[in-house]
Amino acid sequence: MNYIMSKVQAEYGYTDYQIKLIKFSLTAIFYEVSKLLIFMVYFFATGKILEFFFALVPMLPLRIKTGGFHCKSYWSCFLVSFVYFYSVINVFPMIINVHPLAIYPVLLVCAIVDYMIGPTSLKEKAALNNKDIVHKAKIQSFQVVFFVAVLIFVFQDTRYLIVSFWTVVLHTIQLSITKILKEVKRNEKLA
Repeated sequence: MNYIMSKVQAEYGYTDYQIKLIKFSLTAIFYEVSKLLIFMVYFFATGKILEFFFALVPMLPLRIKTGGFHCKSYWSCFLVSFVYFYSVINVFPMIINVHPLAIYPVLLVCAIVDYMIGPTSLKEKAALNNKDIVHKAKIQSFQVVFFVAVLIFVFQDTRYLIVSFWTVVLHTIQLSITKILKEVKRNEKLA
């Protein structure tokens, strides 16, 4: 990789900082794609590939738009992500039976909480200082949750959508925990 980056830098005149950003981006993409492929193989082998996709589709835009908890290493991220998917696919739908009419108020609360808290991360990001970007991300996260609610309303007999419901709920919970941890971290710095 270093050889390729050296060639790219020499060819296009990138600075060392730009090369570091490119390497970081490529590594992050590789890590995310590798995790998704491993998860796809696992859930395919267990006969839960459709449930996996019903968890992945709302999780990706929510995660991209509102952020949340980030791990420091590949393996801790892999483990947390696996537990996340396993929980919304195999645990929550089996142990917690949600009345169909309770789904909509819960999703409304999730949409409001996501809007109020997001975007957030334990790491500081320069883009979070841009009010237009933050407002747009808040609206888009609200729309994702609203879209899940509409799908559940229209396709009430689809058992897979309960996975999307639990994905939204778990995302909102981890987003809330991230916000609390961020506040504690900030208060510790002030003390």
